[in-house]
Amino acid sequence: MGSLDTSTPALPDIPPCSTRELAVGLTDLFSKADGLPLPTLVIIYQSTQGFSLQFAKTAASFRALAAWAQRFGAVLASENRTDPQGQPCKYVRVTFDWFGVEVQAYAYIPVTETST
Repeated sequence: MGSLDTSTPALPDIPPCSTRELAVGLTDLFSKADGLPLPTLVIIYQSTQGFSLQFAKTAASFRALAAWAQRFGAVLASENRTDPQGQPCKYVRVTFDWFGVEVQAYAYIPVTETST
């Protein structure tokens, strides 16, 4: 039986993507999201190699995030919270990996008397 050769040096870590490269990746993500509702705010995090996609504060965003979850093989999660303005809401989120970049898509959906 052979032994594992540990004398080979490990490969160096791949350097992080530049903001420009991340922007190209975001454009590719949006092309794969063709036909889905798009977010109202996008933030590219170069330091942590991530995208933050904020959807509108409407009930329709729940359906939009569910569609994103289905398209990109993610799980839709929600919890009761307060939004950044201190109003009660349903915080809905989807997290998935896009070629090594973490994507966080979310919405703060206001709690109204008619919602369940």
